Amino acid sequence: MRRERNKKNLSGYLIRISLLIVLILIVILVFVLSRSGLFTIKKIDLIAKDVPCVDENELKNSSDLLGQKLYLVNFEKIAKNLKDKFICIRDINFAYIFPDKVKMTASGRKPAASLVLFKNKEATMSSFLENIATPSAAEASSDVYIIDSEGVIFEKSTGQSSIPNIFIKDLKESNTENSLKILDKIKTFGLDVRVAAVSDNFFIIFSYPKVVFRLDSRIETQVASLQLILAEAKINLKELEFIDLRFDKPIIRFAPKK
Repeated sequence: MRRERNKKNLSGYLIRISLLIVLILIVILVFVLSRSGLFTIKKIDLIAKDVPCVDENELKNSSDLLGQKLYLVNFEKIAKNLKDKFICIRDINFAYIFPDKVKMTASGRKPAASLVLFKNKEATMSSFLENIATPSAAEASSDVYIIDSEGVIFEKSTGQSSIPNIFIKDLKESNTENSLKILDKIKTFGLDVRVAAVSDNFFIIFSYPKVVFRLDSRIETQVASLQLILAEAKINLKELEFIDLRFDKPIIRFAPKK
C-alpha cells in the first residue's frame, strides 16, 4: 500500500510539474508575440457604403486599430463605439487577414421616410391637416429629417423624393415607431403613399383612398382590416375615397359613381 501511495504522489507531482511547464511556455509565447510584430495590425482595408456622416480616413482613425495586437482587440466593443459616434452607420463588421491586416465593412442606414417638422406647433388638428393638403405645406414646414425603419433619425433631408413625407408637430411626440410599422406593413397594398401626418395620436395617409389609423396597440388589427377592405372593394369594383380605422367598426366612404 505504501508503494501504491508513493506512486500516486509521484504521479500527482509529475502532473503539477507538467502544468507548470505548460504555463511557463504560454507566458513565454505571449511575451515573444507581444515583443514581435506578429499579429500586430498594420493595415485597415475599409469598405463603406452609404455612410455620409463620416469619411474613410476618419472612420479608420476612430477605430483605433492600427498598432494593436489582434488577440487583445475587442471588435464588438469597437463596433458599438463607432455606431454610437457615427449615427448614420447601421452595421459594421471586421475580418482578420493574416498576418497584419483587418478588413472593416460599414453599411449605412436606409431611409424609410422624411419627418417634416411644421413651423406652427400650436395649430389645431384641422388646420394642421388642411395646411398639409395644400401647396403651401413646404413653406409651412421648417426642418426635414431622414429616419430609418428602426426609428433612428440620422441626417437632415437632402431632397429625397422616393420616400414618404411624414408631417409632424414635434419630434418628441411623433410616435414614429408605430407610424413606420404601419408604412412597412402596407407596402404591398397598392397605396401610393407619398404624404402622411401624425396628429393627436392619429396617423393619416394622404393616398387615394385617404386612410386614418389610431397609433396604439391595435395596429395589427387595423392593418388587417385595411387589407380586407381594399380586397373587397377590388372584387366588387368599387372605388374607395376614405377609410377611418380608428374605431371598432371602420368608417368607409366610397367615391361617387361617374
